[in-house]
Amino acid sequence: MRVRKLLKSDREAIINIINATENLTAAERDCAVELLDIYLTNPLQNDYFFIVATDSSDSPSGYVCYGKTPLTDAVYDLYWILVDRRLRHKGIGRALLEHTEEVLKRQGARMLVAETSGLPAYETARSFYRRSGFAEESRIKDFYKPCDDLITFVKRF
Repeated sequence: MRVRKLLKSDREAIINIINATENLTAAERDCAVELLDIYLTNPLQNDYFFIVATDSSDSPSGYVCYGKTPLTDAVYDLYWILVDRRLRHKGIGRALLEHTEEVLKRQGARMLVAETSGLPAYETARSFYRRSGFAEESRIKDFYKPCDDLITFVKRF
């Protein structure tokens, strides 16, 4: 496995990963693709950054999207971390997160924030964050819709 910056040639593979992620809603898929396209089409933007993990043929097997949280001192948001569903539980997500954390630490980041849903379909994501050293910092009941809480995880550097 290799971890590198996302290239324009990765777009189709990343969209396939997004569309195959079973717990994402249509709106979440659209948002993930929108951020991808902003990153790929606007080289002057500084809001979103993408890193991919690739297999031996340099084909993406997962990706992470992150960016600096506006109006903060060295706080970053982890917007998306998705792995091809056929390749999960092989350390790809962990490798992507560790690489992202190293990049952020070199840039002087002091905190990485990840938000996720409280629905049962997102338990795997919540478990991943906990295993990766994040702490649940807050929960807003019924945020996304009734019975769907917003859960915020934080990792301090």
